[in-house]
Amino acid sequence: MKLIKSVVEKFDLAENGQVFYWDDELPGFGMYVGTKSKTWCIQQRIGNKTKRVVLGKYPTMTAEQARNAAKKGIGELAAGIDTVQEKREKNIKAVTLGEVFTAFLDSRQLKPKTVRDYNGVMNNIYPDWQKLPITDITRDAVERRHKKIGDERGEAYANLGARTLRSVLNYASAKYETGKGLSILPENPVKRFSQTRSWYKVERRTGHLKPHQLPAWFDAVLNIDNDTIKDYLIFVLLTGCRKDESAKLQWSDIDLTDKSYMLRDPKNKRPIQLPLSDYLADMLTKRKTNSSSAFVFPGDGMRGYLVEPKRQIAKIVEKTGMPFAMHDLRRTFVTIAESLDISSFAVKALVNHKSGDDVTSGYIQMNVERLRQPMQTITDFMLKSAGLKQSADVVPLKQNRG
Repeated sequence: MKLIKSVVEKFDLAENGQVFYWDDELPGFGMYVGTKSKTWCIQQRIGNKTKRVVLGKYPTMTAEQARNAAKKGIGELAAGIDTVQEKREKNIKAVTLGEVFTAFLDSRQLKPKTVRDYNGVMNNIYPDWQKLPITDITRDAVERRHKKIGDERGEAYANLGARTLRSVLNYASAKYETGKGLSILPENPVKRFSQTRSWYKVERRTGHLKPHQLPAWFDAVLNIDNDTIKDYLIFVLLTGCRKDESAKLQWSDIDLTDKSYMLRDPKNKRPIQLPLSDYLADMLTKRKTNSSSAFVFPGDGMRGYLVEPKRQIAKIVEKTGMPFAMHDLRRTFVTIAESLDISSFAVKALVNHKSGDDVTSGYIQMNVERLRQPMQTITDFMLKSAGLKQSADVVPLKQNRG
């Protein structure tokens, strides 16, 4: 039969599956009829494989239009041009940064905060690139954007943006391939920074409170009229716990009988149980007596837990003349622990740091009781330095060495 309008109109929709009809005049040109539609197609054998290409649906594509498209398509297939593969590769090469970024996030098990941080970087640094095909992102463009952000937002933020983009494009390079198995992104454009040593040299932050500053800091904190913020700041300082992990603690994570607390979902994804010093155990016991929230440090926001108290921190800084950030309290804990000659393995365990490639650390298992004395020693030293404790059991060994 010749597939013309009067013929294809008589084809009944299939009850199930598909029924194929082929044109006698133009070999390879046909139509398949399903349960809901009639579709024009061409089919040719290329090598050991049969290739079928969809042309369009009837009646949106007329019989005459379909026949003309079929002649062109059959010619291309006969010449060895795989139009299906070409179309697929064209679509793959057109994938945008926004599409890749969405797939990048979906492929990972990320915490909500991490997702917010990633979105913040991409939306603030590359908002106009979201609809840009990743194959159009050049090394020159990346370098110009890096410099622009460095001048306007700071060098550390520019580096963060470039590292984020590098991760997303590395993912794209591994995921999206041509029909020949080659990456659509042979080289990550961010690689230029390493090749030309163009990364901004940003000094690592080293801010921390020194022992002689602790009296003024504790005095300012203890005079805060908000007990939750006061206790939260002291908890972070005396445990070295990350600010968000401290804020999210719930009473189900606290064992006042055992004098310990549990980090169930820490940054490094390694849950750990850690000891509480006597001071913190007493503080938390008083808090629990007056608490009606599931969170140890409740907040008024939708999350239910305390968000970083920037206004109160600003007041403390104004009163003491000592600028500090929340992470400086964690650095203070680690710095003082090291000055007391507490073993590096114990310090890493107390702040839940990974031990890296240290083989020996893999054999050392730090339990709560093993860490209790180091934790108490650090607390005692801080409280003595702050004038809140008459004596401490130890004095920094490194200050007494001749």
